[in-house]
Amino acid sequence: MEKILILQSMEGMIIDRVVRDQEYSMAIKHFHDTYELYFLLEGERYYFIEKETYYVKTGDVVLINRQQVHKTSQAGSKSHDRILLQLNGKVLEPWLKSTGLPSLEKIFEDFYGVSRLSEQEWEEMKGLLLGITEELENKSEGFEIMAKLKLSQILIMISRSRKRDMMIEMPSRVETPKHGRVHDVAEYLTFHCETGETLEELAERFFVSKSYLSKIFREVTGLSVNEYRNLARMRKAQKLLKNSRYSITEISELLGFESVTYFERVFKKHCAVTPLKFRKGK
Repeated sequence: MEKILILQSMEGMIIDRVVRDQEYSMAIKHFHDTYELYFLLEGERYYFIEKETYYVKTGDVVLINRQQVHKTSQAGSKSHDRILLQLNGKVLEPWLKSTGLPSLEKIFEDFYGVSRLSEQEWEEMKGLLLGITEELENKSEGFEIMAKLKLSQILIMISRSRKRDMMIEMPSRVETPKHGRVHDVAEYLTFHCETGETLEELAERFFVSKSYLSKIFREVTGLSVNEYRNLARMRKAQKLLKNSRYSITEISELLGFESVTYFERVFKKHCAVTPLKFRKGK
């Protein structure tokens, strides 16, 4: 059973809390243009981000950067309770800049992954999340400012925690044979997304059967091998469209697409606009 305990929003921010007591694995193709903070209040989960799988337990905070592939899946107990904060950078960046905080882009680029809080920090964090919820529910005078102030505290706490973790010990990544194999394939596809290798050729490269690779890759990432490769291509395409003078046809060829028409179709599917409109900033 799934129970939604919180669902509140304001411009630039959505907070929701969901409790599940049955086996649950996040839907496939989960990536978006917002930043995401995932707080596990109870239970344990596997959390795949980009190419790494993390073991997440009660008291952990997960940072997911915009456009990062991510997927949660069961680890141990079927039940879990989590809060999710989705943040729109375009809306919130002016506020953060005015307070002297780093941009969401920098925070999530530097610290994406898992942050493990102390018991005291975790209690304080839960208080801040409850405070945001109450502000958005009651909508009293100045509620949006109060919610942003509490968000600022949350971001500072996470930044401090991650810097401390880097000095001491980072939360462990999952290193089972299955997750290790998926990591290796995902990393290869990220850095060699332009190659046109078939599933069979990739399986041979990593010394597994085609059916096994297809099965474990979708289990861990929520995507097929080709879907994951196309996402890597789209991220690279966005950078080339913004920062190079290559034509759209040349970018299509650089990324290994059979035709510019197919490239444009895949780009629009994942980015909601054509490559030309993306380059023009529309």
